[in-house]
Amino acid sequence: MEKMSGRAKEKDWSKQLRCGHGANPDSNHTMALSAAAQLANFVPNSVLQSISNSRHLSGSPSWAHILVRRFTHMSLEGFQEKSRKGYQHGPLLGSSSRRLSNVTVAAERSPINGFHESPRPIDGPRRKVVEHVVLLQMEEDMTDEQEKDMLDHLYSLQYHYRGILAVSLGRVVERMPEGVTHAFFQRFPSFEALEQYMDHPARLQVAEKYINPYCKGRIVADFEAEVEDDLEPLFRRGERFQQGIEHVVLIKVREGAILDGTEGMIEAFNALPQQIGPSVIVQLTAGTNLSDRNKGYTHGVLVRVPSEEALTTFSKHPAYVRVFTEKVLPISSGLLSADFLVDPVTKSSPL
Repeated sequence: MEKMSGRAKEKDWSKQLRCGHGANPDSNHTMALSAAAQLANFVPNSVLQSISNSRHLSGSPSWAHILVRRFTHMSLEGFQEKSRKGYQHGPLLGSSSRRLSNVTVAAERSPINGFHESPRPIDGPRRKVVEHVVLLQMEEDMTDEQEKDMLDHLYSLQYHYRGILAVSLGRVVERMPEGVTHAFFQRFPSFEALEQYMDHPARLQVAEKYINPYCKGRIVADFEAEVEDDLEPLFRRGERFQQGIEHVVLIKVREGAILDGTEGMIEAFNALPQQIGPSVIVQLTAGTNLSDRNKGYTHGVLVRVPSEEALTTFSKHPAYVRVFTEKVLPISSGLLSADFLVDPVTKSSPL
């Protein structure tokens, strides 16, 4: 959690992208090859194996094949078992984590498990929000009681600062390469509201007493996005949001990537709910990361799915595979993801 620098930073970011190193094919190819080994640890297995079987790979550079050959993954059954053992906590929160996906499917297949839905309407009113996602690296010897206190008090901050529109948090199941152990998400109506929250006495108290003593590091994503201008999607309330999985993706865009490429990537992510359907994607937001503690992750994506089956379907879907094949991999040097189980359990504030 960190102090925001304001909207001026967005202009600086755009300027940096416009003043990149250009689009020299040989230079980009060399950078892609050098990043292949790192990407192989993070890119969804479904995407990598789909790339290897896809028409979209025709004429692609050799680094795409390197990624396919080097990737290893945990089975879905293993993920589910870890999820069952995860820390179950509070309304709209839970715990679970894995790489972006652990299933395999050809990019050419049609949607599976009977998901053949019409796109949802896009002509409804929209409202801008600010998504605040924090991935924490906590001490290995943190006790269960200390963990519970931290998550309880983090969750209860919404009762002390009314600018928090939605919240979810929990322990990740699979340790990430960066050592991430826990994560939480909060939604705000504006960057100004997020700045006020960062200075709020209740937040400072929780950070000082329950997080900082055990925290070894953090990665933060703060990005502006749009959601439907209705109570349930805005506040993430109602039956559709009572349970499911939060799927977080952080992306490192290579230095020198042109602005059109990054904007096209975000637009492609934002189009996925219409292409895949509401039975798979409850809500998706994506945007440019303006946090000072981003650790190089320039963009963030947050996806709420209703179930593990839906997450599997989402990961296998040709539309999702195409986004990674055509929009993400060509301009990326690193990816990171984490998943949280969401359980409908009520809880009172401990503060």
